Amino acid sequence: MIRNKLYASVLSATLLAGPVLAEPEVTGKITHESARFTETGTSIGDSTSHGKDNFKAETSARIYIDGALEDEAGSTYHLELQAVTDSKAVSGLDTSEAYTQRDPLREAYIDTSYGDWMVRAGKQQAVWGTADGIKLLDIINPTDFSEMAQNQMEDSRIPVWMLNSEKINDDGSSFQFIVSQPRENIFAGLDRNISTAARNNGASDSTTGKAHEQGAPFMLKGVDTIVGQKNGFLNIVPDLASVAHAFSASSGAFSQTSLDGITNMTVGYFVNNYTSNVGVDATTGLLTLDGSGSETGTGGTAMGALNMFDSLYDTKLANYGDSETTWNITNPNSTFEYMDRALFSTFDTFTKAKSQYVYDMPSDADVDTAIRYKNTTEGGTNYSLVYSHNYDKNPVIDLSWRNDAGQKLTVKATADSSGATGSQYIDVGVAEGLDIGYDSTSASGYGLTSDGAATLRFTQTLKRAHNLGAAMDTTFETEEFGPVVVRAEALYQKDVYSPIMDRGQLATGNLTEALKMTKGDRFKYVIGADITALTNMMVSFQFIQDRNLDYIDNNVDWDGGACTSSDGANCGVYTADFAAMHLSNGLQKAEKNKEFYSLYLSKPFGESGQHRWNNIFMFEENGGKWNRLDAEYTIDDNTVATAEYNKYWGDANTQFGQLEKSSNIQLGIKYSF
Repeated sequence: MIRNKLYASVLSATLLAGPVLAEPEVTGKITHESARFTETGTSIGDSTSHGKDNFKAETSARIYIDGALEDEAGSTYHLELQAVTDSKAVSGLDTSEAYTQRDPLREAYIDTSYGDWMVRAGKQQAVWGTADGIKLLDIINPTDFSEMAQNQMEDSRIPVWMLNSEKINDDGSSFQFIVSQPRENIFAGLDRNISTAARNNGASDSTTGKAHEQGAPFMLKGVDTIVGQKNGFLNIVPDLASVAHAFSASSGAFSQTSLDGITNMTVGYFVNNYTSNVGVDATTGLLTLDGSGSETGTGGTAMGALNMFDSLYDTKLANYGDSETTWNITNPNSTFEYMDRALFSTFDTFTKAKSQYVYDMPSDADVDTAIRYKNTTEGGTNYSLVYSHNYDKNPVIDLSWRNDAGQKLTVKATADSSGATGSQYIDVGVAEGLDIGYDSTSASGYGLTSDGAATLRFTQTLKRAHNLGAAMDTTFETEEFGPVVVRAEALYQKDVYSPIMDRGQLATGNLTEALKMTKGDRFKYVIGADITALTNMMVSFQFIQDRNLDYIDNNVDWDGGACTSSDGANCGVYTADFAAMHLSNGLQKAEKNKEFYSLYLSKPFGESGQHRWNNIFMFEENGGKWNRLDAEYTIDDNTVATAEYNKYWGDANTQFGQLEKSSNIQLGIKYSF
């Protein structure tokens, strides 16, 4: 109740400001920016290659309304309205949208005072961090990463409703207390526009899920692994269900007599032993294992079975390796290679399975809280201490099997003793808390629907975390470099979530145990130094490290035993790389301590220094690189021309290197009035 009243007060104070506006000042800015790729290739998650094409033609208009309120406190108000359209952007990123960098109401707040406290109430940004190219102590507002870090932070930062109060003490120190609305970071392909409809191919593959914002130039591999059309498990699950239906002992496309004993066979065994025997009966149209009829696979090669899987339902299963030439579980890059130890009895459970993406996000009546103490020592060192208890801005995704009533289903994992060494049988069926026993002769025994179909639910949520941070900066006089500013920021996070991959569970088809988001602690810090060189050129160097204090890397299988050489790479439990894990790179393991280095240069030019160029270079551990060179050229008092070149390169399985084919050049014009 208190939270609801607080938000109502903040919203009402802002919205009711209109009737008491006194001679507002109205200014604005119209911006157009066009961008094109500088590389030919395929962006992450796209199905087709692009040339050096235009991908952005964005025009935006911002209106700023400022004025005073007729009250004794001398209050003022500020509104920032925005309209955006982009004729080249993919659907979902082409127009205005609330709580993104394209928000039509970016800011709306009142500045007033209450006793010794200065208060800003309304929709706004609160900036606590000073690092270049990275947000560390900026823990209040979320960020829109749909264009990675290319936009200025004040543009990509997402304003939220908050009550922001600050008191200046007699000694010059200050306390700041913020109560704010919880919202999440936005990534291309991962936002609240993902369809929540169940995705079901059915027995005839009548429909398939579509990638969310497919073709977005800055989609990351980690996002593609979740929602991508080709590689996203949200869309792969219905295709797996179609294959499972074909092998179903009761209603599949195989003839029943050919399936004797197949429930105790693993996918890997089938691929390596039955490929050349797979055919289609000319009379019944059923797939057979006895070689009769025309062969569906390529015949004689292990990969032929995967090609047969592809052929079962046209091109929908091209996701699973139709371009492959070898079966390789040591370096898997197709779904069935990752699930080589899954029994066909497990696939029988997947028959007609569906997938669904749902949201369980904090309500707008919920709040984050944060406090900062700021001061300066007698020696001139500025420092601040911060604490917040808030919802971490990165979305958490939980997997669970559900029935059509939305009830969570239990997953029974039983070691198989029928000759499939090292495998387990996954049975998805009984709803938790319900007295429904398993009956193999009755679909209703599963507690599902009349056809026994289960739904793999992807639930996006946010989780609360504790954040304790500090920042400092001080200046030293040197003979060689003149004034040198040394600065540092550090943040300890408790109970933030990271993806944990269990490759043994994935190998046997236990999907909900294969990928889990697990809470742990992290420590991040940045150390930087700033100098001025070559006549007014600012030079800034930074070292950044993100330490995972609860990092996992265990060489254990699904049953707790040690991984063996015969398991290939399909074994082990580890912390996955949230940004880069992908079917194409073995669902990549994260670094325990990830390091970045940055060099930032900024220099005015022109007779009166009215123009400026900036360059930031970031080097990522394992070889990822990003360089942004941008310039502003002042044409007159109202008009500024802009140019920007973003180059990504390096290892394709790093945060920056994976975006090499999205390198781009942008030109723009800004007109202020």
